Amino acid sequence: MNEIILQLKNVKKSFNDNDVLKGITLDVKKGEFITLLGSSGCGKTTTIRIIAGLENLDSGEVILNGKLINNLEPNKRDVNTVFQNYALFPHMNVEKNISYGLKIKKIPKEQIDEEVKQALKLVQLEGFEKRMTNELSGGQKQRVAIARAIVNKPSVLLLDEPLGALDLKLRRQMQVELKKLQKQLGITFIYITHDQEEAINMSDRIVVMNNGVFEQIGTPNEIYYTPKSTFVASFIGGANIYKINNKTFAIRGENIEINKGDLKAKVIEKSFVGGQLKISFLLDDGQILTSSHSGVDYPLDINQTVNIFWDKKYQIEVIDNG
Repeated sequence: MNEIILQLKNVKKSFNDNDVLKGITLDVKKGEFITLLGSSGCGKTTTIRIIAGLENLDSGEVILNGKLINNLEPNKRDVNTVFQNYALFPHMNVEKNISYGLKIKKIPKEQIDEEVKQALKLVQLEGFEKRMTNELSGGQKQRVAIARAIVNKPSVLLLDEPLGALDLKLRRQMQVELKKLQKQLGITFIYITHDQEEAINMSDRIVVMNNGVFEQIGTPNEIYYTPKSTFVASFIGGANIYKINNKTFAIRGENIEINKGDLKAKVIEKSFVGGQLKISFLLDDGQILTSSHSGVDYPLDINQTVNIFWDKKYQIEVIDNG
């Protein structure tokens, strides 16, 4: 797991006068599930398109299995990509979609049949060989797209928001199955999402991207509990940013206690979000803090004044980058 399979070294890319990637550097380990996490326009998709050879970089290096691949054609790179829209061939059935890449490589038919059979088993679609893609559900199409990618046994599999078109329940189910499949195959996954819960649930490491740079790289625990900047703290888990005495701290909502301490706060909003009750408080100095609680309500009224408290051990000092 410590062997480096992919390296990005000071990769830069601009479109017209817009600097999309501003010198990103990353080492990816063999067999790792690494997620690029960030909002739309931060450079996630451009990053994996450069790795795949679908986009040229302006400067820097992309190294795969120890070899510089900057100028290799996409079909010469040992990577495959799964897109959000699946990009399946509508005129081909499931079996032909999955076997397409193997036929291009002129693999013997007997071997192709066996590889397709194993791929369908892995994605739990045995018996779907002759189905046309328009007869499949969104979740089934997504599994076919993954089977088509893994049947080629790439060194690296790139996944660009592959669960984005699925409903919430199926999305959660597929997160578990995709993570299990990745560990079973041992293939390196580089995964794109803007969903921080998805990133935390699935990743070995998370790369938080913001405006063309890597804000922080770390395990889900490191990213959540020790964010380096205000952007990371607020983007992952929606931490409160609190400023006092020329210092900036992040405080998680679950660590704020009500009716304790001596910090006066007025209740300004209550909402049920992401399975938790969020209560927002206005402090005397104009700052707003939000606490998190289980349940759908709490015995507080809007405009009611209470005291709030948090243990200072939960204050995380962060760089204020807005």
